[in-house]
Amino acid sequence: MTPGLLTPTIPDHRHSGGLTASEYSNHGRMGMNPAPASDKPEFDLEASLKPPLPSRLPKIVQVDRLVNRPLAALIVRAAIKLKLLPNHLTVAAFILSLAGAAAFLLGTRRGFVIAGLLIYAGTLLDGADGMLARSKNLCSRFGAYLDLYLDRVTDFFVLGAMVTGYYLQSGRLGFYIVSLFGLAAYMLQMVLYYLEREYKEIRTGSGASGDFRGLVYLGIFFFALIDRLDLVIVILLCIPVLNIVYRFVRYWMVERPAEPRR
Repeated sequence: MTPGLLTPTIPDHRHSGGLTASEYSNHGRMGMNPAPASDKPEFDLEASLKPPLPSRLPKIVQVDRLVNRPLAALIVRAAIKLKLLPNHLTVAAFILSLAGAAAFLLGTRRGFVIAGLLIYAGTLLDGADGMLARSKNLCSRFGAYLDLYLDRVTDFFVLGAMVTGYYLQSGRLGFYIVSLFGLAAYMLQMVLYYLEREYKEIRTGSGASGDFRGLVYLGIFFFALIDRLDLVIVILLCIPVLNIVYRFVRYWMVERPAEPRR
């Protein structure tokens, strides 16, 4: 089971808890103060991307880099011309995603399509902020925390609004209650992910969590367009539960250190 499928899912530079910089290197915003931007007007796509993903991860994770990142690169090029900063893109992504969450609450197919479009646009912006920061050397610790913070808030509102919107459309109360437990499992998964990184004192990451998050939001976009949110809800319900069990078994049984002798 791969870490953080639902968060996730964490963005390119996500980390919370303490003052460690466990995933800041993936985003490229590591210092306390912003580094001076490059004078080059060109956009280097290769420099903006995260390091290659570990080979142990499933191939489907590559979808984010094959689909979302090229589209996000177009946003980065426009942002450079407009002299926007990564934090501008981060906040714009948050606003669009909240608007998408509100559209879910309409409980109609048209509302779901609008929500899917807005949320996917927010996802592209969310990927573009890290790409802009890496390519132009716009590095700040504040930017990393801001992106992480807003992504977690976004996840809560988008997923909560999605399951609520589907309930308003279908009237399936039992499914709605189970979906809310799935949302709680997602948030628990996130807490366990960060605790594990703190325990292992991990300072850098592969960036896979951001790729997983991009994949999840691409899936939400697709299922919203075909009016089958129930399918994506079931997927998002099962994966956190399996991931939590996997993490517990790995931590308690596989990687558990030997008990000290009395």
